[in-house]
Amino acid sequence: MDIISRAVLRRWQLELAADPRSASLARRQVREVLAEWGWTGERVDDVLTVCSELVANAVEHASPPGAVVVVRLQEIRGDCRLEVVDGRADLWPRERSAALGERGRGLLLVRLLSEDFGVVRQLRQGRKTVWSRILLSRPTDGEPGVAA
Repeated sequence: MDIISRAVLRRWQLELAADPRSASLARRQVREVLAEWGWTGERVDDVLTVCSELVANAVEHASPPGAVVVVRLQEIRGDCRLEVVDGRADLWPRERSAALGERGRGLLLVRLLSEDFGVVRQLRQGRKTVWSRILLSRPTDGEPGVAA
């Protein structure tokens, strides 16, 4: 049996009302889930920061009143993918210059903390998924739950 076939894919999902408080709620829930999965440390903090930024963007810029924002988390052997789904397939996230001041730097922060990130538009469903991939640990001994 190879190492990939022994790996466990973990999945979790949360639906939230598009409300300004949703970013902090999502952050708390993601922290709890990652802790249940055995993850702690600095890289978890990075996932939480990315979660806050993506949910806040979805709520503020891409969600009409009464809309739902979906947060998904997947993890396999320390490779973590966070997704935030909103109801605006027509609205593409834009990075802004860091020189703009206090606001507008969220996607820049997401880019810096992520191994990779991107957007998938589902035009027929009228939604988009903004995703980020963060390695919770570097592949060394291959043991899940051991943060580097």
